[in-house]
Amino acid sequence: MELAAERKSKILNRVLEITLLALSFVLPVLMIMVLMANNGISLFAYDGKTIIMSDMQSQYIAYLRSYRDILLNGGSFIYTTEKVFGGDYMSLFTYYLGSPFNLLVVFCSEEGLPLFFLWTAIIKMGLASFNLYLFVRVIGKFNIAKLIPALGYGLISYSFVYMFNFMWLDGVMILPLVALGMHLLKQRKHIYLYPLAIAYSLMTSWYIGFMVCVFAVLYFVYLFFSDFTFKKAKENGLFALRFALFSLAGGLLVAAFWLTAFLHLGGTKAVTSLPNDKWYSATMLLAGLLENNYPQYGLISQYNSYITMFVGIVPLAMAIMFFCAKEIKWQEKVGMACIVIFYVVFSLNSVLTALLHGGREPTFFPGRYSFIIGFVICYLAARAIEHIHKIHPLFYLIPIGAGIAVLIVVANVSHSEKMESYPISTGSAIMYFVTVAFMATIAFLNQVKFKKPKLESFKKALPYATALLIIVQAFSLYRGNDTALKTNLGGNAYQNYSTYLSDCEYDASFNAVKEYEAKHGNAPFYRMEATFNRPGNQNLIDNNPMFYSYSGLSNFSSSSKQSVDEYLLKLGFQYNHFFAKYDGGSTYAINSLLGIKYLLEDKSSRHNIHPTFLDCNTFEQLFLEGKEGVTYYRNPQAVSLAFSSDKTTSYFINEGRKLSSTYTYWFDHFEYQNEMFKTMDRSIGKNIFKPLEITSFQTSISYREDEAGLKRYSSVKNGDTITIKFKVPEEGYGYPLYFAEKNQTGDISYTIDGKSYEVNTYWHKGIYSFPDNPAHTHTLTIRFKKNFASLNLRPELYYEDLAVTREYLTSAKSQELRLTSVENNLGTREYKGKLNIQNNNKELIFTLPYEDGIHIYVDGKEAEIAKKWNIFTSLDLSAYSLGERDVTIAYKDSYLLLAFPVSIVSMGGFIPMVFFYLKAEKRLFHRKEEEDLVD
Repeated sequence: MELAAERKSKILNRVLEITLLALSFVLPVLMIMVLMANNGISLFAYDGKTIIMSDMQSQYIAYLRSYRDILLNGGSFIYTTEKVFGGDYMSLFTYYLGSPFNLLVVFCSEEGLPLFFLWTAIIKMGLASFNLYLFVRVIGKFNIAKLIPALGYGLISYSFVYMFNFMWLDGVMILPLVALGMHLLKQRKHIYLYPLAIAYSLMTSWYIGFMVCVFAVLYFVYLFFSDFTFKKAKENGLFALRFALFSLAGGLLVAAFWLTAFLHLGGTKAVTSLPNDKWYSATMLLAGLLENNYPQYGLISQYNSYITMFVGIVPLAMAIMFFCAKEIKWQEKVGMACIVIFYVVFSLNSVLTALLHGGREPTFFPGRYSFIIGFVICYLAARAIEHIHKIHPLFYLIPIGAGIAVLIVVANVSHSEKMESYPISTGSAIMYFVTVAFMATIAFLNQVKFKKPKLESFKKALPYATALLIIVQAFSLYRGNDTALKTNLGGNAYQNYSTYLSDCEYDASFNAVKEYEAKHGNAPFYRMEATFNRPGNQNLIDNNPMFYSYSGLSNFSSSSKQSVDEYLLKLGFQYNHFFAKYDGGSTYAINSLLGIKYLLEDKSSRHNIHPTFLDCNTFEQLFLEGKEGVTYYRNPQAVSLAFSSDKTTSYFINEGRKLSSTYTYWFDHFEYQNEMFKTMDRSIGKNIFKPLEITSFQTSISYREDEAGLKRYSSVKNGDTITIKFKVPEEGYGYPLYFAEKNQTGDISYTIDGKSYEVNTYWHKGIYSFPDNPAHTHTLTIRFKKNFASLNLRPELYYEDLAVTREYLTSAKSQELRLTSVENNLGTREYKGKLNIQNNNKELIFTLPYEDGIHIYVDGKEAEIAKKWNIFTSLDLSAYSLGERDVTIAYKDSYLLLAFPVSIVSMGGFIPMVFFYLKAEKRLFHRKEEEDLVD
């Protein structure tokens, strides 16, 4: 009977354990679903709100669509021409798309991608709760109340506020398993878990993975000294060895991801750039722990000081009691205090914060590591749960005092430029103090001596009484995250499904062009662009090429090369030092030279910029079936991927002319383009872009004109104007007209004939085209929106001589590369074609960026290449005789080819290491003990 009862008890305990483990996933998932549904975010249908906002809206949705297209339709994971001009794919993949969850996108329609983002986020958050519960259960005793920190971590405010940064949630999800793996590593159990968890964090986002690795080092030090004694020195030494070896193993397993990404970082915005040293207000850090830490949408669009890590009210009180429990060793308390102090200090200093972000202060979305602080709080709470009933009741005055102090500070001290004061939540404060009072009552009852045996036996239930606080915790989390969702809704941040579906309507138009080219052009490579941006984009950041899977000139990602973006700026494309976009398309000459073969226009688009060169018989109109209202154009003068140019000994195009020993005249956009084309064919030697004739200049602002004709203004006042009248000379009739200003900013407005050509003040740099009128006379008005002590202005007013443009384009196409195929091989992408060399005193310039990994082969033999035109790859033809040649330009990701074998070898050695390491360690350890006994 006793055995049967014992067996029944074990079964019931096991069922209870499994139930709680399941609840640790199911409860947060259900809570998230309720939160989403109550805030109008659709869970199952293509209506209502989505979680698409901010960078997900302008970037990530485009990347995921491109990734899906590669998986389903074939493409290259090595090289992409959907980035500006072209570039490696792996740096983008490892930064944004490395999560295994993203592979499931093949089972999702393009229309369903918003739901894909939502459900993968919900699952990751549910697994974060599951993993936290698993972690605290394995390292401690059974207690139902451990669901409290599990719920807190799974529903941490970080995941709600930063949910749109979908590639960060994998790191949140895996962190508890990293910590659990380290505990097991110390205990010499399941030693595979830690390296696999580290590998996963680095694979899914090397950026967040770096932050996880920093915490892993801190947590190792904590575990190392938590029970350190000189008697255990050898045992602790072996733990340190295991940590070092298996950390290395975890990193090497996914070297193909993080090492490839790291090697590709050069020249991108991700390189180290430490800010000026300054200290932030500590109140912002404290506010990040509380319920209303996200009252304004603008908080995430600042550079620094904001931080979010609310894990519910209950864990905050419990975490403090960790340091009051006698049963917890003082070494552990000191160790955890050091970790807390580390993150506090690093969060309050700009330079240290930048180091926690990988060496660069984040551009928007600060405090990206703050989920780690939330994890620490939940860990402390879980450890304290086992001892809360034994702590002396007077110690509960500590969390009461701490709570009062925090409320006083955050209510009366300013926080940041975006959040001047913290809105106190009365309900949350009441829940906090009720929680402390409840825990103090449990502790008091545990220490009271009851005379009646039944009441005395009641004490056995006290360790589990804290489970009643699960309800308070769930309510607290619901309130906090409901506030976060409503903040985004109030800021109109979430995109409607209808907006996303309107983006998808353009698929038909881009596909119509692809089908037309396949039927009539059959070119394996061509570039396409649109004069509009999809309605669902944010800030007009143009990632249309990736969203619709075509080769274009507009793209933004953190993996883009700054030199490429800056070159676009020199060419007059829209670029604001963050994002590049096609917009009005610079000039017809540049469009053609860079291979823009097709152009789409939707005049109904609110952000449409109509380039006037379309009205000058430069493009021919096509009549294709697609989205209603879209017009299609084909450029018969578009140059191939590589074209003929005169040789030059300089790799760059002159950007200015030195007029004296002390003065250099820097070219404007059009003078720079003139220099480019004259470099291509010196025998032509003509300017394509010619200045419009200024007939009148009026202003009340004082200025002086330098030797190059540049006007230098002083004492400019808000509201001052400059009026310039100009006319089109007769030889310019019928040609495209352009305006630009190199020093254009959002504090100066420009209108031509009363019309502003700046679509959005977020964009200021670039060339705009405008139409002529019957009188061929125009007026440019410049108005200043603030005071300037001094500034230099040089309005650029030009027309494009299309006859000269065609001369240069004919020269460039005289021996262009005729592409025949594009092939994807292991680690390479190849563009193959034929070249008929008619003049070997020339060089071939490829409009693909010059970078490590680019190789050119002529008749199967690798050729020497050079960097020309600031960024492009070139081939000197003087080494080859006249006639037809087979030419291949190949991109070999040498970084991936270096890192990939490291991962393969590591995978091969990892399994034997897991199976035999402990045996080898034990054998060596015991052998050393035997030698010591003999001595």
